[in-house]
Amino acid sequence: MRTPICNVCLRSGILCQGCESKLKDGKISELDVKISEILFELAQKHRGLEKINFKRAIDAGDLIVLVVGRGEIRFTVGRGGKVVRGLENKLRVKTRVAEEGTETRKLAQDILTPAKVLGINVLYAGGKEEHRVRVPRLHLKRLPASVKTVQVALTKLTNKNIKLAFE
Repeated sequence: MRTPICNVCLRSGILCQGCESKLKDGKISELDVKISEILFELAQKHRGLEKINFKRAIDAGDLIVLVVGRGEIRFTVGRGGKVVRGLENKLRVKTRVAEEGTETRKLAQDILTPAKVLGINVLYAGGKEEHRVRVPRLHLKRLPASVKTVQVALTKLTNKNIKLAFE
């Protein structure tokens, strides 16, 4: 398993000088360290976790999004969602998993599951770009968190101005 902190720090529970300097410089966050430790602990019980490449975590308040390498969502979620449920129990916050470097629509679908994404429109107003993720109005109750929280998570993930639109 690859995480933002080294394996020595994971095993000992204490950050080495290199990882400590990454934390001070802002290259990694406290949340990244905490989730890395939890994933390391969960990897002892769940075999697929040693294959993942955990990149970073996005905190949007009531929702945490884990960013992993391509094709590794299934290992991070685990059979029947056991790994994500274990993370949610330890963090006490709703958790979603998204792939690194994928297009906006795929990221939105990963975060909004089980709600469905109808499409994404790009609006240009006043020299600014706004992305509207269209979701069926009936799926409003299926969102993992509040509309504002989901918008914050998507904006942090993509570095784009994203709003949800319900049809």
